[in-house]
Amino acid sequence: MPPSRNRGNLDRARGWYVEDFLEHLAIERNLSRRTVHEYEADLKLFYEFFTPYLDDGLTLEGMDERTLREFLSYLRRQRDYTAQGLNRKIACLKSYFRFLEKEGHITSSPMEQIRSARGGRLLPKVLSQDEVELILRTAQARMAEKPGEWGPIRDRAILELFYATGMRLAELVGLNLSDLNLPEMTIRVTGKGNKQRMVFLNEAGLAALQAWLDCRPRTRTDALFLNRFRDRLSRRAVELMFEKIKTEAGLDKAASPHTLRHSFATHMLEGGSDLVTIQELMGHQSLSTTQVYTNLSRERMRAVYESSHPRK
Repeated sequence: MPPSRNRGNLDRARGWYVEDFLEHLAIERNLSRRTVHEYEADLKLFYEFFTPYLDDGLTLEGMDERTLREFLSYLRRQRDYTAQGLNRKIACLKSYFRFLEKEGHITSSPMEQIRSARGGRLLPKVLSQDEVELILRTAQARMAEKPGEWGPIRDRAILELFYATGMRLAELVGLNLSDLNLPEMTIRVTGKGNKQRMVFLNEAGLAALQAWLDCRPRTRTDALFLNRFRDRLSRRAVELMFEKIKTEAGLDKAASPHTLRHSFATHMLEGGSDLVTIQELMGHQSLSTTQVYTNLSRERMRAVYESSHPRK
């Protein structure tokens, strides 16, 4: 029996259950606010594409595999999505339609037989060890240029922690004083899904962090890193700080705080670390996520080989 118009009206009245799904992501799956916003944007694009069909009576129950492939084909051919971008949309839709099926809004998910797009994930951008050192030296120089100010001391500690631990930006700004164990040179990090892990400090990271703690303004908040209002520092503030220091260092290369995370993993691997250790330190749920750095190191080794071998 074809879906009724009443079913479609109910779907529309409930906003296609998008708000219910986003609430499920935020509360039951405990995903970060950023991830929930990304899923919301994905579904907005999805429903914008299907608006003419929905106006003509298409319902959620009436969406089949062919219908969904039309949308994915549109993204690939007309919006020039890469395989990586397409796979993000596929992951969102798989999760969304599984939710609808579980809640009884549809009989079965039309995404069941749709596989990820081929092409693999893009290799992450990394900085060389010399480029990281240049950024850290520039942060050190800013401290000398502004004696008595605690902002540059904080900034250097942030950059040292990024490179020493490989933590995510959201994890770093979420750190509290109570997460630190300086005698053991460890930090408790709360990652995706509120999963906690321990990361280690090196001597440079410990020294930079101690310098920050020695001058950190007194405030009621337990936040480790503070803004000028003595509240928790935002992710955007860290991104702007990193871009400013990168520019002052004369580094004409696309990079962000997250690039230091990728650089940490790549340099650890090149230094002889095993993948399982890197996976644990970075908080990757799957080892396959960490293995991308193996491919990256191979590319770097090939570049060295081709530039160094006498036979061209």
